[in-house]
Amino acid sequence: MSKLLFGFQAGSWNESRSSQRPPGPLTALSVVVLCFSAYAPAQVVTYEATEFPEKLGWERRPAGEAQGERRLEDGWYVQTLRLPKGSEGPLGETNLYRIELAGFAGVPSFFVEWRVLTDNPAWLLDLWQVPAALSASGNETTYHTTLTDSVARFLRHVVLPIVYVNIELKAPHTYRLEVVDTEIFTWYIDGQVLETGAPIRAYPDPTAFLIWGARRSYVDATTAWDYVRFGRIPDDASGDYDSDGAVTGSDYYFFHDCLTEDGPGIFGGPDKNAGPGCRFADFDADTAVNLLDFAEFQNLFNGPHP
Repeated sequence: MSKLLFGFQAGSWNESRSSQRPPGPLTALSVVVLCFSAYAPAQVVTYEATEFPEKLGWERRPAGEAQGERRLEDGWYVQTLRLPKGSEGPLGETNLYRIELAGFAGVPSFFVEWRVLTDNPAWLLDLWQVPAALSASGNETTYHTTLTDSVARFLRHVVLPIVYVNIELKAPHTYRLEVVDTEIFTWYIDGQVLETGAPIRAYPDPTAFLIWGARRSYVDATTAWDYVRFGRIPDDASGDYDSDGAVTGSDYYFFHDCLTEDGPGIFGGPDKNAGPGCRFADFDADTAVNLLDFAEFQNLFNGPHP
């Protein structure tokens, strides 16, 4: 069992993270355009914090200086951003990552899920600061989540109600957004529905993009990202996480997250609600992913991806 440690304004925090997760082909990035003769293209992109994001297709912003300190540590991507000496305003460092979603335009059901921890204080929200965030945006569309140590803020449009949710201090949290055509969107924290309703329009569209990371603020702060995953929502009870038409070692990597009680942000295991990200692994639709589901997964397993 490995540990991630970094200091907080009011103490320190330790996060247990299993070092025994199966490596799998998607530990770094599964690119949508991959295609093999016997398989459909994968329809999920995953960043698992095993390399720096720009090495895996993410555009780093800004491209020049003032990007702060960063490191990879035990399966986490850790950003530490500081204010310049003598500064008292939001003039510090910025380190964001962007990827285009045009390839997903027209997908009938779309998700983005990420797990993160930050020590940015919640009072920054009173100043309308965005210290750490993930935004799925496009033409007149945005699903924007701002992250602090104890409060998360969800914004869809400046003319629509803004949602504030208290979260446990000094603990990582799993966030998930699902958009199903023009029918419904749902915003989750740790598997709980916090906001839902009708989308303004279908998403993603040809102008859509995803951007995440940390930016300048009024305090020195550290933000740690466990993973960022997005793409087509897999069919329930399919075992096919990446929706490529085959159940392979790639899918087992994510099935294992759902099966393991101490998985990274997914509360799986026997007699536990495995959360919305694990519906693909819940073959008997009882909300728990256990050995009965694993037996069915084995029946569907096609072997390693070629």
